[in-house]
Amino acid sequence: MYIMNLEEKIIFQNKHWGEGKFDTFAFKRDIYAKIWRDIDTKLIGLITGPRRVGKSVIIKQLINDLILSKSVEPRQILFFEFSPKQKPEIIWDVFKYFIKEVSNVKIPIYIFLDEIQYIDGYESTVKEIYDNSKDCKIFLTGSLSLTYKNKMEESLGGRFFSYELLPLKFSEYLQLSNSKNYNLYKKVQSEIDKFKRQNSLMILNSDFRNFLEFGRFPEIISFSKEQAKAYIANVITQSLNQDVFSYFDIQKPQIMNALFSYFQQNNGSFVSINKLAKDLGTSNQTVTLYINILETMSLIYVIYNTTNSIKKGQSSKKIYVSSAFGLLEPKYDIQTASGFAVESYVLERLLEREETVTFWRKREKEIDFLLPKKKIGYEVKFRSSFPETKQLVKNFQIETISLDKKIPACLF
Repeated sequence: MYIMNLEEKIIFQNKHWGEGKFDTFAFKRDIYAKIWRDIDTKLIGLITGPRRVGKSVIIKQLINDLILSKSVEPRQILFFEFSPKQKPEIIWDVFKYFIKEVSNVKIPIYIFLDEIQYIDGYESTVKEIYDNSKDCKIFLTGSLSLTYKNKMEESLGGRFFSYELLPLKFSEYLQLSNSKNYNLYKKVQSEIDKFKRQNSLMILNSDFRNFLEFGRFPEIISFSKEQAKAYIANVITQSLNQDVFSYFDIQKPQIMNALFSYFQQNNGSFVSINKLAKDLGTSNQTVTLYINILETMSLIYVIYNTTNSIKKGQSSKKIYVSSAFGLLEPKYDIQTASGFAVESYVLERLLEREETVTFWRKREKEIDFLLPKKKIGYEVKFRSSFPETKQLVKNFQIETISLDKKIPACLF
């Protein structure tokens, strides 16, 4: 089997040097406009998100727009995708080849480093390139969210913008699938007539159910349900049995898989570390560590009933799986499972806006999500009839989110 050397890999990955641009998707995620807005700043662009949500596509689209919209010479732009077990010096080797053999260092250069988290100690190398290159714009992508960003903050504080890319939004799904109901979706946001709105929502409700089950990844929009289900299952398998070993020192992979399966089956439930550790026959420390890893990989989201970091360890917590996986193998009937999947989806929309999200619970009464800074709460419903949520939290405005009522455009 022939193995390419580094120079061949660099040339092979940079199709735009010879062809003028990348052959990639025309559809752009909503977050693209925000990233493009910052293209002329010196600060590093950090794009994070779980596997298969389109990070690599976005940076190839950025490269194309630099060439076509800003007339940047293709050979002034470097793209390189890293893979597991590559040595730390590869960043320098790729950069040196680019500036010595390809680009003109007297004019601005652009560097796009994809899946950079595979490289140990990448932060110091990126910092050195950033600090010693006058006209150099750097973009990094990676599949780790919290740890990845925290490491960046430690080494590159004040030197980067971060953008978190999550699974598709409903509006993006409608656009990407060329749904005839996309215009209906836009219209229903401002529809005043009650009966017209109800009729429109009934149509959108069917689309939204399909979206929750099989419409969260850009690549599978045109797949059959069987193909989509297999694809989603494969994303989970690769994340838990490949990526996790590339990033972390995992001693008990069977516990990691069992934990994720439990959260998938009990999406949105309250979690007891003591009980989980006892049921799995392991320590509280191991369960806590593996929950942190699953959260870092954006496979789950953990929310607390407090914003006090000191009290979080003793605070009650709820865990949601990514809404992309909530309906793969539901434990409950489809209506109940859909309700929990909707909660995951709403939570993602709030996190995407970089909100601090908690929940409220007292005895048997509960509010799904609170935004403490804005004094707003959201109670999520996904059924045709339900009691109105009463004012349970003092000084908070509580809104009900349901496809049977007004769909907040900011969330969907």
